[in-house]
Amino acid sequence: MKKAFLFLIFFVFISIISYYLIFFIKTPKRLVILQNFSELFIPSSEDSILFLGKMGPGYYGGENTDAIFLVYLKDNKAYIIHIPRDLIINVDGSLYKINSLYGLKKIDRLLDEINNITGIKTKYYIVFDSYILRSIVDNIGGLNVELKYPVTDAATGYTLYPGKYHLSGDWIEWVVRSRFHPEGDFYRMKNQFIILKSLKNQLQTMPKEKIFELFSLISRLRGHYETNINLGKIIEFLNKAKNITNNNIKEIIFDLNSGVWQSGFFNIKIDSQEFNAYGLIPKDGVGKYYKIRKEIRAKTKD
Repeated sequence: MKKAFLFLIFFVFISIISYYLIFFIKTPKRLVILQNFSELFIPSSEDSILFLGKMGPGYYGGENTDAIFLVYLKDNKAYIIHIPRDLIINVDGSLYKINSLYGLKKIDRLLDEINNITGIKTKYYIVFDSYILRSIVDNIGGLNVELKYPVTDAATGYTLYPGKYHLSGDWIEWVVRSRFHPEGDFYRMKNQFIILKSLKNQLQTMPKEKIFELFSLISRLRGHYETNINLGKIIEFLNKAKNITNNNIKEIIFDLNSGVWQSGFFNIKIDSQEFNAYGLIPKDGVGKYYKIRKEIRAKTKD
């Protein structure tokens, strides 16, 4: 899963997957929907990557990307822009949750929607599952984190209170998945951001031998991630990101208090059938992201 799944999640993948993975997948073609607001679109960006976190095999809805965030580099800053997994979108006249598009093999359509939401025209993506997150954390001997919010198990009531912890991969996964909180998914996004920065910090201080060991691990886990980024782009992106400090990593979340969403229940498609389910849409209606793009443009002008 910033908190629902995370550099699950994370900018970490910028440091790890970004740094060490070698793969070549044909870049999909897309048509960006401008909706007559082209002046609010940032020129086509080679400095943005869409990160998608999923649970993976063995879980109900394991292909749903419940962590969706765009990493955008600009002027020695990194912007992490969260997209709510419950966002309702229109695809060919039917309503879907945005987190279902990857599992439906609609990655091109998902990229179109992200472009339209953010105004940042990205063409690169990385999809990863929870297993690779656990494996990375355990391989580096656990992760030092400082939680700002209590994390509670909905079934047992067990709680990790705000404070400093050294957590294994299983615990990190639990933290990034937990949304038992009045803010729900937005709370999970915030926790994911904490994990992301903690992982980034720890990776940056690791000896080279440990980095090579991680490279070997990630190479063996090729079935647990997918991307359309080639090695040259990874190196270019990393070179721009490596000197960005934590103070210059900015989180952009539009939560329920931001005034940009309306929530409710909608008839959406799940497994080719319609169900009445909770979701979010922009205040101006499905697919109308003008105000959100305007806010993102303002926040990335700093």
